[in-house]
Amino acid sequence: MLKPKVHAKLSVMLSLLKAFKLAELLALVNNLFAVIAIIYSPTFSIKLLASLVFALVLVVFYFALRIRADIALFERWDNLEISALDDALTEINPQYQAGRTLEARLQGCYKLFNQGLLLVLVQFCMLMLAIWFV
Repeated sequence: MLKPKVHAKLSVMLSLLKAFKLAELLALVNNLFAVIAIIYSPTFSIKLLASLVFALVLVVFYFALRIRADIALFERWDNLEISALDDALTEINPQYQAGRTLEARLQGCYKLFNQGLLLVLVQFCMLMLAIWFV
């Protein structure tokens, strides 16, 4: 059983990570507009900018995949054997840093969340820039 303070931190982080679905949706909408710009824009510069927006969505979706994996792990944190989890993650990714504390894992997730939001914001700004030059 988790201590109340740790449980509260875990609950807050889970709520924050689940909110990333909205950023995924915005990235998808940005992506649809980028595809329209790639198809219908008469100028190469706008097509290039829209292509970069399209490419950024792949990175955003990679972040979303990692965030969803973290959500699944944190939801089962009470029932996990941490050493077995570290062994499994090291087997999947040999460069994984085993033995991290829950606090370090939560900080890593928060950083991932912020980077994902920043990418969606950059994607949106690039799309607005493309629209500005139409």
